[in-house]
Amino acid sequence: RSFCYALREWDDVFNETDFKITDGVKRDKLFKALSIRKTNELVAYGLAGDKAPSLKKFAGEHLEADDYHKAMQDPETVIIDVRNAYESAIGNFQPPENGATLIDPKMRNSIEFPKWLNSEETQKQLTGKKVLMYCTGGIRCERATALLNQMATVKEEFKPKGVFHCRGGIERYVKTFPSGGYWKGKNYLFDKRMEQTPDIKADSAVEKDIGARCCLCKVKHTVYRGQFKCSRSLCGVPVIVCNACTTAATEKPEKLVCQLCKEGYRAPSQVPDLVAMKRKAEAIVQDEPLLLDPTTAASLGQHPLAKKRKVYYKDRLFLRRVPLTASFTKIKDLLGDDKVKELIWLVDKESGGFYGSCVVLTSSSSDVKQILDRNSSKGGIKIDKKRIKVAEMFRKDDQDLFSDLVQ
Repeated sequence: RSFCYALREWDDVFNETDFKITDGVKRDKLFKALSIRKTNELVAYGLAGDKAPSLKKFAGEHLEADDYHKAMQDPETVIIDVRNAYESAIGNFQPPENGATLIDPKMRNSIEFPKWLNSEETQKQLTGKKVLMYCTGGIRCERATALLNQMATVKEEFKPKGVFHCRGGIERYVKTFPSGGYWKGKNYLFDKRMEQTPDIKADSAVEKDIGARCCLCKVKHTVYRGQFKCSRSLCGVPVIVCNACTTAATEKPEKLVCQLCKEGYRAPSQVPDLVAMKRKAEAIVQDEPLLLDPTTAASLGQHPLAKKRKVYYKDRLFLRRVPLTASFTKIKDLLGDDKVKELIWLVDKESGGFYGSCVVLTSSSSDVKQILDRNSSKGGIKIDKKRIKVAEMFRKDDQDLFSDLVQ
């Protein structure tokens, strides 16, 4: 935690980094060291270099965990698990009855995802639907949502109604809903922790939600241990082996077969021309005229990913990373008593919890400029020794946040 905070103090670029901090991890499960290395892809989708879809232009929209939870209640929504099938086997989202439809791409590895998404059957399932994606911590969804949006840009017959993913992935969702919410089972992890479960959900209840079994004796078992893998040619995905079958699995590894191979499942084989697709999609988006609102864009047939001109308030500022110790008085003293007229704390609609953001109404547009200039200086603006982020606030609609305010 101290290291993460120190990075933010060292360079502003780390203020945008979504650090995931977990407390209470046993000592033998902790990382022993920090390693940093350059890599073409964080996840091997086969989308490196010229094949990589632009996250800036095509990435899906982030939903906070509580909004993602609500989105799963929509029957006109499909939810895609972009993890590998063996991860899904011990845990996945199960939307409520009459809610979203869960789709499992049945991937042996991530490189199969572009081929699965390119298939006609998949695109029929997604067209006309709101699409939610999820993965362990949100990394895979960044690239997956961008690929989907890029593909939908170039294909007239493939048109989802929006592409979204959960900020922070399953990890953040489970922390937000410690009793589990719509998550059932375990979140498979690639470190010594091995798995994550809801904090206040009983282990017996977690186990009951999982249908995974030992690949040899078929007894219910939910733990991947021993690095056992499917023996079928060109497969090699992890398989579950119970404690009683460990010796047999070690002596006769050729008997280990994953569920996908038992079903005879074969992933789609057609590989899309990712380089040509990227060039065409970017040309379509760049050629679109700038419009002020999505309704006008839709009526004129403009592509929904075309860049839209932002209109900023002249007298308002958006503050984030505000410490919990902040108060209206502190902010007025910090920014200037004569500059700050009113303030609105942004809180969770259901819990009323404050997560570090607020909107400030200033006395004039010149005050906005002066405060922004201070914010961009070397020392920035700090509240109780913590540097906050200050930005212009753009209009999302005609609503006046301050019309009914009682300070």
